[in-house]
Amino acid sequence: MSNLEITLRILLAYFVVLILPILLILAGIFLVIRARKAVHGSSIRRYLGISLISLPLGVLAYFIAGIAAARIRGDAHFYGVPFAGHGVSNSFSDFTNILIWVALVFVVLAAILRSH
Repeated sequence: MSNLEITLRILLAYFVVLILPILLILAGIFLVIRARKAVHGSSIRRYLGISLISLPLGVLAYFIAGIAAARIRGDAHFYGVPFAGHGVSNSFSDFTNILIWVALVFVVLAAILRSH
């Protein structure tokens, strides 16, 4: 691999891990704020904004729960919560776990940000 390819891969990883989640959260906040001011299509904007916020926060919650569960159990390895235990090599269970956490964060945010 050339130095350019290595640099591009590092920049892509940096973007995906740090910049993209921040952009998703900011875009979600923007849509939720716009939905509060709008009359037409406000539900769609609000739920789309909550979805954008839920993606990075759900993944973060999954990682925090996995690390906390491993520490509580005394394991030195990541523990997939609620499925997979510390056999996290199964990508289907990883996807399912992340989907559950994203949905949980979505439900909590939707309850907090519901319109009155």
